[in-house]
Amino acid sequence: MSQQKRRLDWICNSKNHMPDYTYIQTHHNKFRFYFVLLALLISQAANAALCPDGTYVSGDTCTLAPDGSYVKGDSDAILAPDGSYVGGSEATLAPDGSYVGEEQFTLCPDGSYVGGSGCQLMPDGSYVSEFLCE
Repeated sequence: MSQQKRRLDWICNSKNHMPDYTYIQTHHNKFRFYFVLLALLISQAANAALCPDGTYVSGDTCTLAPDGSYVKGDSDAILAPDGSYVGGSEATLAPDGSYVGEEQFTLCPDGSYVGGSGCQLMPDGSYVSEFLCE
């Protein structure tokens, strides 16, 4: 058998010259699911901070308040009239009697209020205000 015939025979009868895409093809939906999940987690992580006590706050930093809770931002926590602490520019009374750290507040799907113009769902089921770069 000539050398050219052996090469042609190897190319025609061997799968080594072409990548095997069957694994990717059979697991395509898994890859798509994990990619979407990763994208969602990254987008949420960019807009909220996970604090040491397991709570989430909007923005990228947590501030420890004197009562041991965490609030958003890197400035001092603001004492609200009810004794709770909020992060932000001022303590504003929401319709449910809670205080938020912004002048404007938004009603979230779970019935809670957050400061700002929108609600963002966190992995633990709570809502924080949408963090928009200023």
